[in-house]
Amino acid sequence: MKGSTFFSCVAAVLLAVAPSQIQAQQGGNIKFGNLSIVPGFALQSIHDDNIYMGNGKDSAGDAEKKVSDWITHAKPSLLLNYQMPERGYVNLGYQGDFAYYSTNDGNNWKNQQGNFEVNYLAPGGLIFGINELYTRAEDPFGGADQYNIGRITKRWTNDVKTKLGYAITSNFRSILYYNNFKQQYQDIQDYTQDYTDNEYGIGMETRFLPKTWGFLRYHYGQRKYNTLGLGQTTDENNSDLKWNKVSTGLTWDQDAKLSGELNVGYQWLTYDHELTDTGIRRESKNSWVAATSINFKATETTTLAMTIGRAVRNTASDTNEQFIDTGIGFTLQQKLLAKFSLYAGINFSKNEYNLPVGNERSDNNYMGNIGLEYNIREWLGVGVGYNYNRKDSNIGANEFVDNQFMASVKVVY
Repeated sequence: MKGSTFFSCVAAVLLAVAPSQIQAQQGGNIKFGNLSIVPGFALQSIHDDNIYMGNGKDSAGDAEKKVSDWITHAKPSLLLNYQMPERGYVNLGYQGDFAYYSTNDGNNWKNQQGNFEVNYLAPGGLIFGINELYTRAEDPFGGADQYNIGRITKRWTNDVKTKLGYAITSNFRSILYYNNFKQQYQDIQDYTQDYTDNEYGIGMETRFLPKTWGFLRYHYGQRKYNTLGLGQTTDENNSDLKWNKVSTGLTWDQDAKLSGELNVGYQWLTYDHELTDTGIRRESKNSWVAATSINFKATETTTLAMTIGRAVRNTASDTNEQFIDTGIGFTLQQKLLAKFSLYAGINFSKNEYNLPVGNERSDNNYMGNIGLEYNIREWLGVGVGYNYNRKDSNIGANEFVDNQFMASVKVVY
């Protein structure tokens, strides 16, 4: 199976999760004061006409066959939300995804996520925020660095983002940031993917519209790879790296029609070790970057979303391979009549590699989806949908087209 990074990790979240987001807005019937408890369960059946994302062409003498199958997803969820009026909120959540293949059951996989989030503004001006997402995965989709797409790998990640600041005046605030990301694979053969990121930042924000803030931030970060391969006694030539990043953009108050961030910047990336174990040189990379995700509630029935992402990706600890991952996406959620909801989205991303030398790999990734949901009750819905997934590449073995047709039933109370 092949895939892309921004394409699979961002677009899939924004598009495939869209139906769940619609129904999540309808949940929250269990309340104890400011505390809402939102249990949920979704059952989804998907017909995938190309489960291995093969292109039907010969690659190194082997045919990349297109194989179809029915896949059943069972998705339990639970959200605890505590609102602090005019001050913030606390979220504690769980999301599971258990996939069962009808014919190729050796591909069965499961993912589970836990999330903890606090966003708080104290009366005296203190700003505090933490967002932690723990994922235990056992699937064939890899991570943001696109490692071993197609082979089921067992791994866990923990992503923590924190902020601590102070509102000096009603229109100006300063904030300190600390982010930590850790990735760990279970099998020793996957040692090149085990690493820890630490990032430190400082920022200033100023209000120039009633609910709109402009910001300027600086971040310094470093990545340390954690383990050695079999037979290795030193990691002095691994891909440990450092980066400096300056970013600017816009952010909005919680009750504004716009939410999220418009975030663009420039990053300087350097490696601690210039050479790999085999003496191949690594090159520092300077590039503009982006981490933009904006939701716009146009009306009570219409929500629009846009993402813009750009990052430099390192593929492993024992190589000099890297690529620039750039993508943009748009989604729509539209309520129709009293009980129908329409969701639709398109995404495009481009992956530009530095290898192989002289014929550097370049992939264009396209994704689109559309679906319709019918709310039988406030807490019960059914839906149908279609996903389109395509990769074009200058290296033909990486190309594929995948179509998915799905039906689902969901309970969110």
